Amino acid sequence: MCLLLFAYRRHPEYPLLMLANRDEFHGRPSAPASPWERGELVAGRDLQAGGTWLGVARGGRAAAVTNVREPGRAPPADTLSRGDIPRDFLRGQRLPWDYATRLEAARYRGFNAVLFQLGAEPELVCAGNRHRTFAFSPGVHGISNGAPDAPWPKVLKGKAGTERLLAGIQGGIDKDNFVRPALTLLQDSTPAAVAELPHTGVDPALELALSSIFVQIDTRDSPSRGSYGTRASSLVAVDPRGRTQLWEQNYYNGELNGPLRHFRLD
Repeated sequence: MCLLLFAYRRHPEYPLLMLANRDEFHGRPSAPASPWERGELVAGRDLQAGGTWLGVARGGRAAAVTNVREPGRAPPADTLSRGDIPRDFLRGQRLPWDYATRLEAARYRGFNAVLFQLGAEPELVCAGNRHRTFAFSPGVHGISNGAPDAPWPKVLKGKAGTERLLAGIQGGIDKDNFVRPALTLLQDSTPAAVAELPHTGVDPALELALSSIFVQIDTRDSPSRGSYGTRASSLVAVDPRGRTQLWEQNYYNGELNGPLRHFRLD
């Protein structure tokens, strides 16, 4: 997951609204969002490592993970897959703070994990191994492949777009006032200005290619791994009674891949 935007306690009818893009090599095997555990949770599935990048579970639970871009940094010994973090949170019953503070964080490559449980104290927690665990305050937040709310161009643009999206919602959400405009925001492929790019240690041309909200990169120079880009756009909505919805649109090489998928956990 390379961009995560969320409005926490900003809408009177939805304690959490979340928009996310998962960027990955198209050759990495994965399955689109579907029910797991006899329908108790819904998530996409990484078929290589067995985890997920984003999902929801009954009782008003949601979780997502992004990696931290730090090229050249050696992985830890006995490395665990970052996709295990949201998967295991959604499968379990631990509250966000308890779960986050018990993670073996040193065994993962750099990550940020957003964990939500309606009614918990605190409800929305960010776990990570490049910062201390903390609780988000109400507002619109964004995470890409750096620190939470770091002023990367795609994060700033995404947060501003989310604010506009909220301003256009009167009452409940539907396809016209939430789903379609949210997916349009997540499909923005405009790169950032060069002067605004973060410096994460990758080649400047690659940094520019990764700077858009929607990413598509031709990697013919690395045919063994294939092309890289946005594989899925996901939307999450949790209402005050814990009823949770998830929408997912998949892509392949920058083009739509299958229908928009919609799930509801009552």
